[in-house]
Amino acid sequence: MNHFMQDLRYSARMLLKNRGFTTVAVLTLALGIGANTATFSTVNALLLHPFPFPYLDRLVLPSEVRDTQGEDTNRFAPADYIDLTRQTHSLDGVAAYRYANLVFTEGETEGVVGAAVSSNLFQLLGVNAASGRTFSPDEDQQGRDQVIVLNHRYWVRRFGGDPSVIGRAVQVNGQARVVIGIMPEKFNFPVGMDVWVPLVLRPEEQTERKQLSLHVVARLASGTSVAQARSELQAFAARLSQEFPATNSNRNISLMRLREMQYQYTAPMFLTVQAAAIFVLLLTCANLVNLLFAKLIGRQRELAIRTALGAKWNRLAQTLLSETVLLSLIAGALAVATSFWSINLIRASLPPGMTKWIAGWSDIRVDGHVLTFALLLTVLVGCIFGALSAFRATHLDLNNTLKEGSRALSSGRGRDRLRSSLIIGQIMLALVLLVGAGLMIKGFSHLVTVYQGLQPSRVLSFEIGLPEKTYPNAKVEKFYEELFRRTAALPGLRSLGIASNVPASNVENLQTMFSIEGQPALKESEAPTADLESASGGFFDTLRIPVLQGRPLADQDGVESPRVGVISQSMARRFWPGHDALGRRLKLGKSGSKEPLITIVGIVDDVKQNWWDPKPRPTIYLPYQQAPHRTMNVVVRTAADPNSIVSEMRSVVQSIDTTVPLKDVQPMESLIDDALSPVRMIGILLMVFGAVALSLSALGVYGVLAESVAQRTQEFGIRQALGARTVDVLKLVVGQALRFAAFGLVLGLPISILLTRVMSSFLFGVVSLNLGILAGLAALLLVVAVTAGYVPARRAMKVDPLVALRYE
Repeated sequence: MNHFMQDLRYSARMLLKNRGFTTVAVLTLALGIGANTATFSTVNALLLHPFPFPYLDRLVLPSEVRDTQGEDTNRFAPADYIDLTRQTHSLDGVAAYRYANLVFTEGETEGVVGAAVSSNLFQLLGVNAASGRTFSPDEDQQGRDQVIVLNHRYWVRRFGGDPSVIGRAVQVNGQARVVIGIMPEKFNFPVGMDVWVPLVLRPEEQTERKQLSLHVVARLASGTSVAQARSELQAFAARLSQEFPATNSNRNISLMRLREMQYQYTAPMFLTVQAAAIFVLLLTCANLVNLLFAKLIGRQRELAIRTALGAKWNRLAQTLLSETVLLSLIAGALAVATSFWSINLIRASLPPGMTKWIAGWSDIRVDGHVLTFALLLTVLVGCIFGALSAFRATHLDLNNTLKEGSRALSSGRGRDRLRSSLIIGQIMLALVLLVGAGLMIKGFSHLVTVYQGLQPSRVLSFEIGLPEKTYPNAKVEKFYEELFRRTAALPGLRSLGIASNVPASNVENLQTMFSIEGQPALKESEAPTADLESASGGFFDTLRIPVLQGRPLADQDGVESPRVGVISQSMARRFWPGHDALGRRLKLGKSGSKEPLITIVGIVDDVKQNWWDPKPRPTIYLPYQQAPHRTMNVVVRTAADPNSIVSEMRSVVQSIDTTVPLKDVQPMESLIDDALSPVRMIGILLMVFGAVALSLSALGVYGVLAESVAQRTQEFGIRQALGARTVDVLKLVVGQALRFAAFGLVLGLPISILLTRVMSSFLFGVVSLNLGILAGLAALLLVVAVTAGYVPARRAMKVDPLVALRYE
């Protein structure tokens, strides 16, 4: 320990003495550690600990799915859920919830996003209210459910954080509900909810097995694995299939951990960034190895004398190890300090309206897990560098070193090959990072272009949710007909349409199976599926979606009219290749469905629903009158700024029904911008990493060539004394830089192409191979390498032969 403390003090003095080396080394290493610390904090929050629940590792999501391909609802039938709570032993508790559109009608009318949850949900998750209480078991009974629990964020926004709101009655959907609790600030389940109300299953729902209307969360029994629970649930599903073949035939139960709920979207994106950060760390390590070897050249005489005086190899190794670990600890401290700032930038990179739907986003921070990761990474890097330095130092030729000085270590072929390999590796990694960043930005630009086809600059978008109790299906159509009638004469309004979903909403369309008239009945496993939307005819005109054949949906397509539909171009090509789809008829649901036949009256252009869709999906559009939805999205095309018509639209809706609010009111351009913000954020992060990689590669080439020029000073003097021109010296040095770049590009190009294919499959088709980007970035690296080599080449050209011959 005395030797260790002595070495630390000596190392600190050496680092202070060589301030230039220390500064460059610390900043270089801090870049690599900082990039990994910041990205790991995001991965830790979103993938490893998305929910702050004490039983997170035991929480799972069961869902009923078909055994075969097709619709995966991630839901449960109410009667099946009730049986699940009673007939399984591997689950320590089961809770259910479903989303509910709620309207606060006290004071300013406001729509809120809520969930109706079973009374045991909060207990199952292991979370208590921050103030007040959660639901009691008897409050999920009809007539005793007039209570409500508030999200902390919504409590602060709506009620100003007033604690006296607990016990107060508030008007929700025209009925009084008593506020009984405020949840903790970090509680966010189901994600994005403003309020929670008790889930009441009506008598008819308790026997319902056809409609999958509930989401289910469960806790594994202590000592039970996911595989064991999955096996029991599959047996449970088989029993239901035998008992209720009409509804549960071919229906299975899937199971995944709660932490994996959002993996489909977050894991590919943020693991890509983490991989890029590891690449940056490798680059910084390569640069630091070159710096350490350069420093060893200046210390080899000292190390040789120590060895000659009797110092053992382990004593030298400890001295060098203490220096590199101290260096890495300083860099690690700087990286962690800057991580607080970079993490704040990451958290602010997405709009609040989106981040509330991402579990764990508000918990992205430097916590104990992140600090432990940073410390382990720092010590690991320091130990590796120390081991490398010790290995090189303990292989000195004492006789040559003591006689020839710095040439002994600096002129070794093995060392030159190692440093050249590191530079080539840096260029290779830089190309891979730059290609990833370039393709991501290119993908983002393409998405922006795709949605610009909707001409969104003059479109306003908002959502209307009609309460179920006051708007049965028969009244839904009347409400929207009145909306169309009253808005027809508004000044500045060019067109108006409604649909159950709009492009770039970050919400998946409902999907349905269907069968085609005149074609053989298919097995359920072979039944085709399509996205299903309910819309008005004005929807296509407002969003400039071309009608390619036939006609759009019309006001005349009412409840009493023949059933009609419009399909997308991709659907027509796929299911009627080489034939005209107009006039053909299809039926929703699986074979044998009792749904009415739908006549295809029009074909419209494809629309990319969300950015993660690799390509537009087959879509069926039904008239909203024939397929009513209480929650509809309204799009309004205006003559001027779309914000200018917000007050008029709100007044029109309030004039029809004062209890119906407008939700998510924003210009379509803002909706698209918010939807694409994750892609933009990942692209910017990869660009930053790519720029760092480019800079480190340039520094690496410059450092190696500058040292090479210094070592070859006598050689250049002799060459010039024998008649060599300065341009020959220039070609010699720059040629070495070109060789570095060429080898790096030869290795990097195939890896970059492979990376493109991996990213394309992981990132939902956002990234695709682009030879122009590959060629352009390869040329950029060549230019950077030549520029980095030109500076030491200029120094070599100015060597005075007489001075050079006396060098060393």
